[in-house]
Amino acid sequence: MTTSLQGLPDIRELKREAIEVIIKSFGITKAAFFLREMMSQKMEYFEIKDKLFEEKTAKELYNEICEWKKK
Repeated sequence: MTTSLQGLPDIRELKREAIEVIIKSFGITKAAFFLREMMSQKMEYFEIKDKLFEEKTAKELYNEICEWKKK
């Protein structure tokens, strides 16, 4: 995965990896259904982001993801 100068992942690569993980975990049929549902619903990103990530910085989240990928 490539990273920007700030140490953050490239968003296109991140999306590709996320979809790959969803397909591997759910299988293609469930993944397609899940992605369709997620993309068709109106979501308030900042509200969801605050609930999911609390006060963590992007760098902290990135480091957590890197540690998770090592497992």
